[in-house]
Amino acid sequence: MISALAALLMLQTAEPAVWRQTEVPVAELLGRSPSEVALRLGAAPDPNAADALRVAAEGRSLEVYPLQRFWRQPGEGEGCATGFVDLPAEPGDATPGRRLARRSSGVLIFEAGRLVSVHPNPLRPGIDGPVTQQGARALVYGPHPPSPFAAAPGRLPLADGLAVLQRLEPAPEGLSIGSACRDRPETGTRSGDVGTDLIWGMIGLVVLPTAPFARAVEDRAEREGVPLLASIGPGEVLPGGPEGFAAGRRGVRVYRDAEDPGFALIAIRLGPGEDNAADVGLIGVRGDQVVWKVERAAADRLGLRGLVCRDAENRASRRRPGCSGTGFLVP
Repeated sequence: MISALAALLMLQTAEPAVWRQTEVPVAELLGRSPSEVALRLGAAPDPNAADALRVAAEGRSLEVYPLQRFWRQPGEGEGCATGFVDLPAEPGDATPGRRLARRSSGVLIFEAGRLVSVHPNPLRPGIDGPVTQQGARALVYGPHPPSPFAAAPGRLPLADGLAVLQRLEPAPEGLSIGSACRDRPETGTRSGDVGTDLIWGMIGLVVLPTAPFARAVEDRAEREGVPLLASIGPGEVLPGGPEGFAAGRRGVRVYRDAEDPGFALIAIRLGPGEDNAADVGLIGVRGDQVVWKVERAAADRLGLRGLVCRDAENRASRRRPGCSGTGFLVP
């Protein structure tokens, strides 16, 4: 899986091309199921619970999907960008793909199986001028923008439950989700372009900081972590509480929120999914009751995995066990 950062940087280096564009008003998506939204946007079919953050709190049951789950699927030989259309325009002569890539993240909230709201993420910073290792490193190691999923920098994600809904950026009236596709240029095994090579180097820095993993560890994490994660869901009670649930299990950590010790986060290591890095499952617990659960790609795309490893300045840090210097959590 190519990260949103990588997709943005690669679109910035793309040659001029003819773009094929589509656009769907958010108003036409409200009230639809995840599968209907995916069909309407041309995304991969059949979204499921594993693709979303699931929350059960205050008598409500919600699913929070990252917009990435609904990116348009490119056809053979195509490259596509999906994002929000009716946000402030990119200055200069940016391509349709670049404009959408700068606005390609956000969340879709479903309640009772129907889309109730859409929330774009704030415009992500760009890299001015040529792509350099220094510029890309600044995006990784510099202070990150505030996340609505944390009550404050350095707090555990979703420690205050549904209060996150008040922090999400509302969709402007008339918002649309658009896609722009182009024929993918032919490439060899190596780009021959310094900027593109640096991009792939930074993908390794962000996504694979602890690779390669020993095969035995990968297999054990998948074999033990998957059924453990599946054994409990939002709204259920953990016998023995979070520490009792995690006791004696490899690849499982419990974190407590310093400002709210009644909240705990359980992180479970899983085997690698679509790349060579370990996946994780995260479970938010209030007292002994599971409030929310997220796993694999959704944990990364919503930024919840990274939030575990942020300090009070919102920088990546090793402040909690299992965090790398790039803010990558591996329980």
